[in-house]
Amino acid sequence: MFAMLQGTWPRLTSDGIDLAALEADVAAGRAGAEALARATDQLVAEVLTVQADAGMDLLTDGQVRWPSLFEAVRLALFERRFEAERPLLAAWKAASAVAPGGAAVAQAVPGPYTLGRRAIEDALSRAREAGEEPPHAAELNAARFDVTLSIAHSLADEVEQLAAAGCGVIVVEEPDAALIGSNGSERVLLSNASKVLLERSGGVHAMLAITGGSAHEVGGALIFEAPWQSLLVDLIAGPDNWQLVRETPGDRGIVCAALAVPEDGSEFDHAPELVWASQYAASANGRGLARVGLANATRLADRTPEAARMAVRQLAQAARFAVMPLADAVEAGLDARTIRDARPVPATDNRASRRRQSREAKREGR
Repeated sequence: MFAMLQGTWPRLTSDGIDLAALEADVAAGRAGAEALARATDQLVAEVLTVQADAGMDLLTDGQVRWPSLFEAVRLALFERRFEAERPLLAAWKAASAVAPGGAAVAQAVPGPYTLGRRAIEDALSRAREAGEEPPHAAELNAARFDVTLSIAHSLADEVEQLAAAGCGVIVVEEPDAALIGSNGSERVLLSNASKVLLERSGGVHAMLAITGGSAHEVGGALIFEAPWQSLLVDLIAGPDNWQLVRETPGDRGIVCAALAVPEDGSEFDHAPELVWASQYAASANGRGLARVGLANATRLADRTPEAARMAVRQLAQAARFAVMPLADAVEAGLDARTIRDARPVPATDNRASRRRQSREAKREGR
């Protein structure tokens, strides 16, 4: 059982340096690149320390090096804007070098399916702005497949280098998988791109992260045609992702992105629902708590640094509660109603699940 930071962290250092503002100053010639590099390295170290101090075992750099991981990788890989080293490898090495106590650091990787989809959307947008005739559907689909698989091959080089350098965990972000629905060709494209991406991944633990919605219609069987070792799913924006949890083989990990962070930054005890989510994921297909993790569903870059730190503490505390005997967890501060009020099946919009919930409610006289 573990907790981890999912996605982006606020790009603001503890002494008030706003990296976005500093980047604008560098671009305008009002500040030097060295100042930006120092502030960025400072924030990476702070983000890692916050996680380690909370008791997290798997750390990330919060993607604070760039305004957008997806855009940074697109420019570096596909417009050949290389610096001294490929961006993902350089980011992982820098974070690992300053990780407290030599803790394991995971590296986020933009997913080829999402990058390919957005590349085509950008091309279409530029064509419309130029008053050009858009391509026919058949031509567009062919371009999508070619572009996506080309991106997957390029990213496979990145993954291979990360593996060779000793990176143990990659988190491949595919938010646009939540847009696929039941589209057969899109489902196949996601699967094929995943296989290409991981074909030279070596001993790296590859985690697929689907956030911002539900990808339950893609189906667990198709997702795990690629050698994913674990699946992170957003259970707040996509409650139907519980169906994917149930379809994931028991020897694969599940990370429940189930922590919602209020916009107003108010503190709330999230441990009950987080513990419940972890226990349910552990029970699915005999997975066990050793293959379950907890993460934030809310994009923390949209919150204050104080709210982000609170979220990390909440996640780490819930992970500790989840592995305790109930009496010990309650004594340590877990609300006892966590177990008493739990329902056997998580909320979902899936019709089959709703029918099952109705039958269970009738049996219980609810």
